Amino acid sequence: MIIQIHPDYSTLSKATANLIIDYIRKKPNSLVCLASGHTPIGVFEELKNAVHAKEVDLSKCRFLSLDEWIGIDPQDSGSCLSMLQKDCFIPLSIEANQIEFFNVETNELQKECNRINLMIEQNGGLDIMLVGVGTNGHIGMNEPGTSFDSYAHISELAEETKQVGQKYFEKETSLSTGITLGLKHLRETKLPIVMASGKKKAAIMAKGLKKIANEEIPLSVVNLISEGYVMLDQDAASLLEA
Repeated sequence: MIIQIHPDYSTLSKATANLIIDYIRKKPNSLVCLASGHTPIGVFEELKNAVHAKEVDLSKCRFLSLDEWIGIDPQDSGSCLSMLQKDCFIPLSIEANQIEFFNVETNELQKECNRINLMIEQNGGLDIMLVGVGTNGHIGMNEPGTSFDSYAHISELAEETKQVGQKYFEKETSLSTGITLGLKHLRETKLPIVMASGKKKAAIMAKGLKKIANEEIPLSVVNLISEGYVMLDQDAASLLEA
C-alpha cells in the first residue's frame, strides 16, 4: 500500500476523490463500495463537484454500502444507508437501481451475506473500496479479532464501536451487532483506499501501519495488500515513525 500524507482534511479529500475519479474514467462501469460516516464526506463533496463540472460520469457505476447496523430501521438518520443517501447518493444523483445494500430487515441475515458475496463475485470483484478506520482499528464493522480471510458476515460490535456509534443518532440507541463486507474483500479490491483524518486516529494508524499483520488490529490488513492507498492528513499521520 502507498501511504500518502496530506496537509489537511480538504487536500486529503481532494486527493482521495481524484484516485476514484481517475479509476472510473478508465472503467466507467466500476463496482464501488463506500463507507458512511464523517470521514468520507469531503470525498463525496469533491466527487459532486467533479460530476457537476462533467469531469467524471458516474451513471454507469454500481455502488455498494459497506456495512449496516442490525436492528436499526434503515430509514433512521443514523443508519449507514441513510447517511450514504444524504451525504453521497442524493448529491451525486445516483439512481436507486445503481445502489446495492444489506437488507437488515430480513430474518435470514446469513443469506443476505451470501447474496452480497455472490453479487460481488458475479461482477468480477470490487473495483474500488473506500473505507475509514475506527479508533480501535476496525474497518467497516470488522472488529478486532476478525479473520483477514473474512467475506460478508455478521459482527458482534466492540464496546468502543457501540459508544462511538452514538454520535450518528439523534438519541441514545442500542447497538449490538452489524453486517459488513469482510477484510478479504478489501484485500481483493482492485483499488482499496483506507482513509483517516484527525489526531484521534493518530495512535491507531501508528499501530496498524507497523508492517505487521495482526488480526487484533484489523487496520493492519493493509500490510498484506500490495496495491492500494492509505490516505492520511497530517494529524492522523502525526505519530507515524519516520
